[in-house]
Amino acid sequence: MRKNWTIVRIAAVMVVIFLATQARPTGAVTLRPAEPQPASATLQPGLAVDYAYGEVRILGEAESWVTYTKPGLPLVGFVYGDTVLGEKTFTAEASEFVIAFIKGFMKFEAGTHELEFQSNDGLRVTLGGVQVYEHDGRHKCQTKGVVRVTAPKTGWYPVTALYFNRKFTACLDLSIRPAGGEWDFTSPEIYAHITQ
Repeated sequence: MRKNWTIVRIAAVMVVIFLATQARPTGAVTLRPAEPQPASATLQPGLAVDYAYGEVRILGEAESWVTYTKPGLPLVGFVYGDTVLGEKTFTAEASEFVIAFIKGFMKFEAGTHELEFQSNDGLRVTLGGVQVYEHDGRHKCQTKGVVRVTAPKTGWYPVTALYFNRKFTACLDLSIRPAGGEWDFTSPEIYAHITQ
């Protein structure tokens, strides 16, 4: 009998560990829309990006490269799947040791949305004035989990991101769904920036 209870306890602990490690949505955070909303005539497609080139291992190190940046061609958005070895990182001039400072807007319909970012390597995203995601360090193209956000009204929301790729392949991707809806990749139309 004692042996059976030990097996039951081990099984229960394994179930708890499994459930704790699954990507589940956190509580929804409320975003602040851009005020004032940007005029359509001022918006350009995609997200603005400034690149720096150096070896970093964590986002804290990447931040220190902000004074060594130069503008890159705009990103289409968070729509870059995993590259192949040697392929340039997004619109950067290199495939490795790339740091990206990303800025622009994302358009949301009013309501609650679930977001699932993927990156290779580190990524921190601030959306609507709230840091909504961080996956630090070096890792393969993967997510740290689903986040839930609430857009109080339909419109443009400011977005900034800090990203780095150390070596080998790179990715920066976002899937989205309305609460209870179907997952889909984000379309380029929801991204915009203002040329400085």
